[in-house]
Amino acid sequence: MAKKTDTQPFDTAFKFLAEQDPEALLSLLGILPPQATIKLLPREVSVQALLPDQPYEITLGDEKFIAHIEAQTKYDGNMPERMLDYDTRLWIRYGLPIYSFVLVLTPRGMPAAPPDFVVIEAGGLRLTVKYTIVRIWQIPAAVALAAKREALLPFVPLMDGGEVELEQAIEELATIRDEVRRRELALHFVLLGGLRYDRNLIFDLLGRVQTMITVADLKDSSVFQFFFEEAEEKGLKKGLERGLEKGLEEGLEKGLEEGLEEGLGKGVEAMARVLRKEIANRFPGFEIGRNLNQVHNLDGLTQLCLDLDQLPDEAALQARLDALLSNGNALS
Repeated sequence: MAKKTDTQPFDTAFKFLAEQDPEALLSLLGILPPQATIKLLPREVSVQALLPDQPYEITLGDEKFIAHIEAQTKYDGNMPERMLDYDTRLWIRYGLPIYSFVLVLTPRGMPAAPPDFVVIEAGGLRLTVKYTIVRIWQIPAAVALAAKREALLPFVPLMDGGEVELEQAIEELATIRDEVRRRELALHFVLLGGLRYDRNLIFDLLGRVQTMITVADLKDSSVFQFFFEEAEEKGLKKGLERGLEKGLEEGLEKGLEEGLEEGLGKGVEAMARVLRKEIANRFPGFEIGRNLNQVHNLDGLTQLCLDLDQLPDEAALQARLDALLSNGNALS
């Protein structure tokens, strides 16, 4: 049976949100009957540590059943086999009726008529598992906003709506009084929103409402590591592609060298843009000037972004910038 590893940041985001407000999530997906109670079940369902995204035990009067939600960034052709595996193990462990839902976050790769059941026959054994596919982009964002449940706000960018709904969700995020929770939800809003929108747009919208998160807030989160690795991978990939193109014309070694330099250069440009925004937020009156364009040290720019909230004043910032300018000619 195909297994799903728990390594993708989007899986981590869903599991975090699924634990925050089960009633809101189950109601949004049309799973929860009125007046039912919910019990969060452990995700581990066998000694092999097979981890479904989130099962819940739901009680309605004298009846109990399990609602199992499996979240996918995009449609996965192995999903029927995986659902069979998960639901069989859940039934063996709990012995309760199971209703399964596949929550697909983006329309990428979604076939026109994906299967919603799987049948396995092995001699005298016959297993049939049915599940419901929920396309989150078909659920109106207004439904999540009207629910007034803050744990649903990070899903809004993926739902049926546009920038108006994005701004409304961000305004709701800004009203959360608990600073830690506000930042946690905002980070997941950025992470999931990046599946559909340019993250620079999302950061700009967050800045307009003066919410909240900066690069410094990201540094202790798995989200930051994901952003960094994603940017690094894209930069190196672009560099290698460009290098191979030039390699055909000018020699492979020289082409790869120039291509990698170009890819890293784009990473420097992106980090410099982020740094300018962060400096404007931290020290609104500080004049950066054009000298920052002369810095080509990606590690140095990244570290300054991370250290910015610890700098006491503009003089300390200027000293760091001067140090970068004096040692910033090499790509790194």
